[in-house]
Amino acid sequence: MQEPETIKKYVDDVCQQIRWRKVHPVVTSEIENHIYDQRDAYIASGSDIKTATDNAVLQMGDAVVVGRELDKTHKPQCQWTMLSLTAVLMGIGLLMNLFIFSSVDRYSNFHPVFFIVAIAIMFACYYIDFTVLGKYAMHIYIFVLILSMLSFLFTTRHNGAHWIAIGPLAFAFPLSYLSLIFPLAYALLIYTLRSKGLQGILLCGVGYLPFAIILLLIPSLSGFILYTFTSLIVLCFAMYKQWFGIDKKLGLTIVLVPTFLCIAFFIITNISNIARVIYNGNGFVISNGNGFVSSLIRDLLSQSVFIGKGTLPEHMENISLLPEITTDYSLVYIIHEVGFIALFAIICVVLLFAVSGVYKALKQKSVLGTLVSLPIILTFIFQSAFYILNNTGYSLVSYLPLPFISYGNTSLFINAALIGFMLSVFRTGKIYTDRTTSTKSLNPFITYTDGKVIITLKR
Repeated sequence: MQEPETIKKYVDDVCQQIRWRKVHPVVTSEIENHIYDQRDAYIASGSDIKTATDNAVLQMGDAVVVGRELDKTHKPQCQWTMLSLTAVLMGIGLLMNLFIFSSVDRYSNFHPVFFIVAIAIMFACYYIDFTVLGKYAMHIYIFVLILSMLSFLFTTRHNGAHWIAIGPLAFAFPLSYLSLIFPLAYALLIYTLRSKGLQGILLCGVGYLPFAIILLLIPSLSGFILYTFTSLIVLCFAMYKQWFGIDKKLGLTIVLVPTFLCIAFFIITNISNIARVIYNGNGFVISNGNGFVSSLIRDLLSQSVFIGKGTLPEHMENISLLPEITTDYSLVYIIHEVGFIALFAIICVVLLFAVSGVYKALKQKSVLGTLVSLPIILTFIFQSAFYILNNTGYSLVSYLPLPFISYGNTSLFINAALIGFMLSVFRTGKIYTDRTTSTKSLNPFITYTDGKVIITLKR
């Protein structure tokens, strides 16, 4: 027992110098492995086990010095770039909404305090250990499913919004916003079933259906499209990475063939509705009424300039004729009042955030880290695309909120929580390894060169 206790004491002394406690298990595993390897080498050279152990520990160097050197580099990776971009998006949203609400004499309806609440929610999720999502993955999926079913069954629809009543209180909750959390819940289901092979893939197909049915019943076509394509991308990525333990070509075939058949069936059975979308040389016109708003938006934007306030079309006396300019079409209003430079700036920030998020999500070493971050950044991308298309007059589906920019407290809080969890992955995901991951994939903390111990300071 003496030899293992000697090693354990050395490792404990090293870890006492490392302030980031979550990295202790990784450091412990790496140092113990190297000590045992070097001890075995001494034993093979003829040393007894006690001498070999003492020499292996001695060769590692002073525990305090080693620990302090490791502490300098093994720290959470603060996501300054992503946090800064998030702050810019929130800042744009705050200033834009202040300008719009004050311009239309609705300033009393705007409450900047909700942005402070959103920041608090985001940082709370940012500092939460994201691995709790993997620990309770199936529980979270079931909870979200039950919550969405109850929301659908026990809300009343009034003036186009769904209302939830709690005692004497009642507040509007757009059920289409459920589509923002469905992709993450579904990705956690994939994480739970990834070790079950072909059966797991089939169960993932079954697990997709409840959320899809709820979105179709609401109905929310934009939410259905967001959830479907995000889930499909994440599941195909899992197939490509062979996380289900089967050949990726077979896995992709199992996923994509039924998907394309369902798409073909949907097109055939809805050919009459699709035929209602007519291209008239000046954009898409939809005969169900959305075409009027789209045409109005294009006419308004045609009179806008790159910098400065645009003019109104001849048939429009006041821009307030455009419905919901404080929420649904706030981007149209700001383009007309400030110029296309506002749209250009917003698109640049959104693209930079999206590209950075996708890059970091795909760089994750763990399955859980990828399956948490990837659906979140894809949800962000689809939301942004739908809103920008809707506000430029070329959208075929209803809008979803522009994250952190368009006004809406529910969407603001949901997006803040999602982005917080994604940044939590980027902050600490480097030290997390899945149980099925081989230790060979870990970055070594310590290497040997010509019989000497070299501290390798890698992030």
